[in-house]
Amino acid sequence: MARQPLTHYAMYAVLIAVLPLAHLLVPSAIHEQTPELADYAMLLSAVLAFAYTVLCLRKPGYDRRYMVCLALGVGCWIAGMSYAIARSGTDENLVSTYVLFVSYGAPLLYAAVTTSDEPSSHPRRVVDGILLILLVVLCYLGVRDLTDGNGFLKPEDMGWVVVAFDVENLFLLGTFLVRYLTAPNEGDRRFFGIGTAFLALYAICVGVHNHDELYPATLALQRIADVLPTVPFVALICLLHANAAPRPFEPIRHAWARQLSMSLAPGLLLAAIFALSLGITERQGMFGRTVLALAMLAYVVRVTQTQFWFARTRDRLAEALSTVERVSLLDELTGIPNRRAFDQALDERTKASVREQRPLSVLMIDIDHFKTFNDTLGHPEGDVALRSVARLLAGALRRPTDFIARYGGEEFVVLLPGTDQEGAQVVARRMNRVVYDAQLEHINGIDSRVTVSIGVATRAPEKMYGVVTHADRALYRAKHAGRNRFVAETAD
Repeated sequence: MARQPLTHYAMYAVLIAVLPLAHLLVPSAIHEQTPELADYAMLLSAVLAFAYTVLCLRKPGYDRRYMVCLALGVGCWIAGMSYAIARSGTDENLVSTYVLFVSYGAPLLYAAVTTSDEPSSHPRRVVDGILLILLVVLCYLGVRDLTDGNGFLKPEDMGWVVVAFDVENLFLLGTFLVRYLTAPNEGDRRFFGIGTAFLALYAICVGVHNHDELYPATLALQRIADVLPTVPFVALICLLHANAAPRPFEPIRHAWARQLSMSLAPGLLLAAIFALSLGITERQGMFGRTVLALAMLAYVVRVTQTQFWFARTRDRLAEALSTVERVSLLDELTGIPNRRAFDQALDERTKASVREQRPLSVLMIDIDHFKTFNDTLGHPEGDVALRSVARLLAGALRRPTDFIARYGGEEFVVLLPGTDQEGAQVVARRMNRVVYDAQLEHINGIDSRVTVSIGVATRAPEKMYGVVTHADRALYRAKHAGRNRFVAETAD
C-alpha cells in the first residue's frame, strides 16, 4: 500500500472505530438496549462505502470495470441489509435477504476472473451479464431449500448456512489474493490489494458476527460482534482513499506464476457454478435443472469467446511476426533481399543441392566505377542507380528458385540452384546485356553508361564449400580484364 502520513493513519483508525464505539457506548449512555442500532450502523457503513466506491469511478487511478464490480457487490449487500431491516419482526418471506447477502460475491468473482488479457466487447459483456444473473438464480434456488414456509432459515440448517458464508468469503479472499500476487500491472495490483484487505477483514468480522448469532456469547462480546461488519466497509473507504494515487510497480519475476493465474481465472466461474449446483435438488424440478444447464452453457460460450479471441490474436501476432521477419530480410534501399537473407538462402540451397545431388552456381556482381559515380553525381543519384540496377538484375532471372540479394555497397549476389557453369554463364551474359542496354547515365563509365562486372562460380554437390569465395575471385578477374563482362571459374 502507498505510504501515508501518520495523521492519515490516525484519521483512518478513528473512522474505523467510530461505529463500534458508538454501538458500545450509546446503550450505556441512554440506559436502554438498542439491538436495531447495530443493523443501522452496518447499513450506514455499507452505504458510505458504496458512495465512495461510486465516487472513485471518476478517478483515473482506478480501473472502471473493477470498480463497477466492487460497487455492485456492496450494493447487493446494502439491498440485503435494507430488506432485512424492513422485514424484521415480521413473518414475511426473507429468502431474498439471504440471496442478496450471498450474491454480493458474484460481481466480485467476476472482477477476479476478468483479466486484462481477455477481450472486452459487447457480446462478451452480454454473456457475462447473463452468467452473473444465472449465478444469482442458482443462489436463490439453493437458499430457498433451506427455509421454512415463512422464508426463515430452518434451525437445523443454520450451521450449514454460516459455514457456506465462510466458504464463500474465503473463496473470494483466495481469488483476490492470487490476483494481487500475480498482478501484471500497477492498476491490477492496487485494486486487488485493496480488495484482498477488504475481503480479509470482511471474512473475519462477518464470520465472527455470524458465528455469534449461531452461538451467542456474553452480552459485551455480542455487542462487539454485532457491529464488527461495519469495520470492513469503513476500512474499504480508507483503503480507496489511501491508494488513489499511482505508485511504482515491479512486476513478478516469474512469468509462469502470472500465466498460471491467468489460466486458472476462468476456472473460478466453473468452480462457483459447480458449488452452487450442489444446492440443486429434486425439489427444484425442471426449473432448477434448466437454470443449471443455462449457466453451464453460458460458461461454455464465455470460454469459447475467449479461445476464439486468443486464436485470432495469435494469428495476428504470427502475421505481424512474419511481416517483421520478411521486412528484416529485405534491403531497405533496393527492396530486394539483404545480406542476412542471402546467408539463409545460401545455407538452404547448399543443403538442397547436396541432398538432390545437383550443382549450385553463384554470381558475384559489382557496379563498375560506382565510387566515381557517387563522387560525380552525389549519393542521392547513386541510390537511384542502385535501385535501377537491382531491378534490372532481378528482372533478368527467369526461375522462381533463382535468388538475388544486395551483398553490400554496390555489390549484388545471385544463387542459381541446379545450374551448371554453362547455364550460369547464360544468366551472367543476360545480366551484362540488360544493364548495358538500359543506358543508365554514368559520365565516367564505359560508353558513358552504368555497367556491371560479374564473377561466376559453379560447384558440384560434393564440393560446395567456398563457392562464394570463388565467385568473388572470378569477379576480381572480370574487373581486371576490363569490366562490363563476366568471368567464370569452376570452383573445384
